[in-house]
Amino acid sequence: MFNRKWSIALLILLGGFLYTLVQFILSTNRLQHQVDNLLPGQAQAVPSRRILLISQELDNPYWQSIEQGARKAAGKYGMDLEYTGPLRINPEEQLSLLEQAIASRPSAIIVQGTGGADSKGLIDRAMALGIPVVTVDADEPGSRRLFYVGSDNLAAGEEMGRLVAEAANGKGTVGVLLGTARADSQRLRLEGLRSIIAKYPDMNIADVRTSDISRLQASEQTRSLLAAHPDLKAVVGFSSLDGLGALDAVRQLRTNRLLFAFDDLDETKEAVQKGLIKLTLVQQPLEMGSTAITLLHDYFQGKTVPNVSYTSIRLIGDSGIAKPDGEGAP
Repeated sequence: MFNRKWSIALLILLGGFLYTLVQFILSTNRLQHQVDNLLPGQAQAVPSRRILLISQELDNPYWQSIEQGARKAAGKYGMDLEYTGPLRINPEEQLSLLEQAIASRPSAIIVQGTGGADSKGLIDRAMALGIPVVTVDADEPGSRRLFYVGSDNLAAGEEMGRLVAEAANGKGTVGVLLGTARADSQRLRLEGLRSIIAKYPDMNIADVRTSDISRLQASEQTRSLLAAHPDLKAVVGFSSLDGLGALDAVRQLRTNRLLFAFDDLDETKEAVQKGLIKLTLVQQPLEMGSTAITLLHDYFQGKTVPNVSYTSIRLIGDSGIAKPDGEGAP
């Protein structure tokens, strides 16, 4: 009888001890949690946002500058930036990479608008899945993209038109090279140029050719333009390799024309300095990348972001021009 009472007492004591121990552990954990919250620099770990940037061409200096601007801003806001793109310009591969990006479910996607129903469809699909899509460099009109960051391409085309008209003294025919007719950026630049040239009765755009963003193709198209329009006074290139391709052509033909370029490749700047290219309008890819990430950060913080955010364009060169035929040699 005595042993039975003793066993019951021991069990009661053991139960009380275990209960006290559990309460002590729970209390300690709660206290530690409160202390952690009070300690400076001990913020709660938040999963990093993964941002995918899809370029037009992986090793293109222009797109590497966009990546550089985006990566610096991503580091500032604690985001992980992944950079990808075709090794060579290939719109179909760009679309395939966009499709793969959507399947990987990143926090957001930054991509160039490539034009066409397929691009719009993929952007709309991503948005429907809750993946914000930002267009950069070239917009994708009609899509559900979150916002666009890049040059005001219509204004850039208008500015080019004013510069061409001024250099040509309001007279003569103009040939135009586009990187691709599909891109919204190229279409808008051409539209802006046309609107200004139309104001000059003694000027006209003789023809518009496509270079497929190839220096060799730009050179061949310039040769074809000059063969079809021997009196051509100026050639305007609206993608980064067009101006250099046009310069190659006039050198090979031992002729001369007013040449206008876009962007600031080292060779382009050197040609402007030597007076072989009249001038070049330069976009700001670093600014594009940085702004895209900054606005995405604002969006994730619940702030209202603009539908369009235009980055700056600057002019390089306006002197030392190589003169048209009969007025000097290159």
